[in-house]
Amino acid sequence: MRPISISLRLGMLFAAIAATVFLAVGAYLHQTLSHQMGQRDDNDLVNKALLVRQLLRTLPQGAPMPHEVESVLRGVIGADGVMLRVSTPDGRAVIGPALARDAALPAPVPAGREPRQADVVSVDGPNGAKRVLGVLAGGGGGRMLRVTLERMRSDRLAILKRYAFDLLGALASGAVLATLLAFVAVRRSLRALDAVALQASQISAQRLHTRLAVEAAPDELRAFCLAFNAMLDRLEEGVQRLSGFAADLAHDLRTPVNALMMQTQVALSRARSDEEYQALLASNQEEYERLARMIENTLFLARADSAQLAVRPEPLDVGAELAHIRDYFEMLAEDKGVALSLGEAPAPRLLADPVLLRRALNNLVSNALAHTPAGGAIRLDVRDEDGWLALSVANSGDGIAPEHRDAVFERYYRADPARAGGSAAAHSAGLGLAIVRAIMQLHGGSARLDPSAEGQTVFTLRFPARAKK
Repeated sequence: MRPISISLRLGMLFAAIAATVFLAVGAYLHQTLSHQMGQRDDNDLVNKALLVRQLLRTLPQGAPMPHEVESVLRGVIGADGVMLRVSTPDGRAVIGPALARDAALPAPVPAGREPRQADVVSVDGPNGAKRVLGVLAGGGGGRMLRVTLERMRSDRLAILKRYAFDLLGALASGAVLATLLAFVAVRRSLRALDAVALQASQISAQRLHTRLAVEAAPDELRAFCLAFNAMLDRLEEGVQRLSGFAADLAHDLRTPVNALMMQTQVALSRARSDEEYQALLASNQEEYERLARMIENTLFLARADSAQLAVRPEPLDVGAELAHIRDYFEMLAEDKGVALSLGEAPAPRLLADPVLLRRALNNLVSNALAHTPAGGAIRLDVRDEDGWLALSVANSGDGIAPEHRDAVFERYYRADPARAGGSAAAHSAGLGLAIVRAIMQLHGGSARLDPSAEGQTVFTLRFPARAKK
């Protein structure tokens, strides 16, 4: 199902909000007007009751009600839906119809008290609810009469009823008009999105340097533009690194391949003895092994970057792991005249993949041996750094120039290629430290180069947490 467009969604939402607000305001206005009109109707009944009471008080003692007074009362007071009843205390009608015996009417207001709006009550009748006010009035000569005023309908309420229909029509028209205007406004406001989309569509692999115009974007889209530009920065950096990686890989593969081709061409230029062919094959074997290591390391880094390497961490005894590394390289260090030692710090436990940890330490120690001259020293240490477990490999070699320190963990980077001739580093493709950094990233840690004050070169591996014993 195709999602609803933002314009339509915002238009419908605004229509719902407008209809709800209009209905609430309309209901409030109708209720307020109805209450005020009801109060006026009740006040009108009170005034009529006072008028009737005053007229009845002026009648002569024992005289019947004059016809003129009765006509006035029926014509004036009985208008606007008001029914007037005047009866004697025993129920005999004087003006208007007689009261039914079972009629439920409120108690009349005593003659000594003036009626108030609160004395007007609602009474249910056969034709619906009505407002009723009853008062006692002196009919002359001390005779008491009961005056009952009933309002079945009101011109004001009729107007209010018509007003309600007009109000509903106005509210519906207003909601529809507001919805249309909101839809137009939303469409115009979303044109900024079209402009951003147009800029984004012009970005391609050949134009990764292009960025969205943040200053020209509205405030609501600036955060998106900034995030999009940041993503382009990362993509551009990644593409450049990938391009450089491909160029470095091609360059490093071309050297051994050219050497193999040249040696083979020289060997085939004339007839050779068996010993010469055996020497050629042995030399080729070394180049094949170098190529195999390079391919293996490159594949390892590619899998690490794409998170295809499975890390299987387990609690490890750091002291035992460092001792194992020292024992492994001890004979090689002795042959080169380099002292290889362990620190005396306590041996905590570490949660790490043992295979990857040993590979990282092997790379660091191999690198240290390659760059430490005879008579130098290599030291393995472990320490606690603010809750992080730091494993370090320090060597007293020639050191690394400051301009190379930030790049030593990059792939195929060699701080001093000229120094590689004839040594173990000659077989290095500049991937050892890159593998160390990849392994630490897989463990959520980091690898850094820390030149010490004593002139030593210290590579430190920082693991995020220490395993419980």
